[in-house]
Amino acid sequence: MPSDHPLHRSAFGLRVRIREDNRSVAHVTPLTPVPKLSKEASLGCLRTLQRSGVRQVFTSALRATDQSFFCELGFTLHEELLLLGHNFSTPLTPPLRPTRKGRRSDWSEILAIDEKAFPEFWRFDRPALLEAIKATPTTRVRVNTQDPLTAFAITGRSGRLAFLQRLAVHPQHQRSGIGRSLVADALLWSKRRFVSELLVNTQIENVGAKELYESMGFSKKNVGLAVLQWSADT
Repeated sequence: MPSDHPLHRSAFGLRVRIREDNRSVAHVTPLTPVPKLSKEASLGCLRTLQRSGVRQVFTSALRATDQSFFCELGFTLHEELLLLGHNFSTPLTPPLRPTRKGRRSDWSEILAIDEKAFPEFWRFDRPALLEAIKATPTTRVRVNTQDPLTAFAITGRSGRLAFLQRLAVHPQHQRSGIGRSLVADALLWSKRRFVSELLVNTQIENVGAKELYESMGFSKKNVGLAVLQWSADT
């Protein structure tokens, strides 16, 4: 978001990101616990976005307990997601394929992989990639060692919880073992930092991802997540 945008330094408790490839779409993420958000200030945020030309606003993936606040603001369901967790009660398998640290110089290739791996709505632009990297106090970015790059993963830790923020494998290289190796790396990295659980969410219809995670010891959580949407035209 440009530094002169009225929401660049938001005081509403929400992080706001306007898409680079479609300036009429914005994404909001709560920066404070949702019960502490102000309804009046949040509505003001939406009005400011609307005046800036934004027509649609999407939330980050929200737990059920946080969704009611946004529904009161006029948000509706966009998509439900599966939430899975690994509590390290089963043995971990070391990565079978080599990986290395992801560098800033890899970002263009990482974004190209992401574009091929995900539907349009879920694709990262550069601000979204940076947002994922900065979402937690500690972050690990890993890529495959081959040239060109074909896969990457972003794992973050906050306290005793870790999050597999992103796993993307170029479609031509899926089922080659690199995705499994990146997940194994994320699990081992999290366990070494005494994390109690590694969480990951995925689309309900992404059967391949669900099967991969479950085969590596993840289990479905009782409560899922959802992305909500707000439209300036309703």
